[in-house]
Amino acid sequence: MVVWSIDPKDFLQPPAAAIARSVLSQASTGAIVLLHYGGGNRQQTVEALSAIIPKLKQQGYRFVTVPQLLQMQAGQKQRIAERKSQ
Repeated sequence: MVVWSIDPKDFLQPPAAAIARSVLSQASTGAIVLLHYGGGNRQQTVEALSAIIPKLKQQGYRFVTVPQLLQMQAGQKQRIAERKSQ
């Protein structure tokens, strides 16, 4: 099971700036952001993405799929286990 770690509550339709601020203030390596694309007008969410994506890229983050993230985490755990056994 995979769950999100950042929920800017965009389903409440806050202004785009508030959504972006929430995501950017909580961003961390491996974070999963929950954003909604259905259930009514999501213009604020779309607008927020135009601020969120470039800023996170500028900070060195990259975007991966959930399977890629899980694979990266498994590799990291393996490297840690190998170091401990040495």
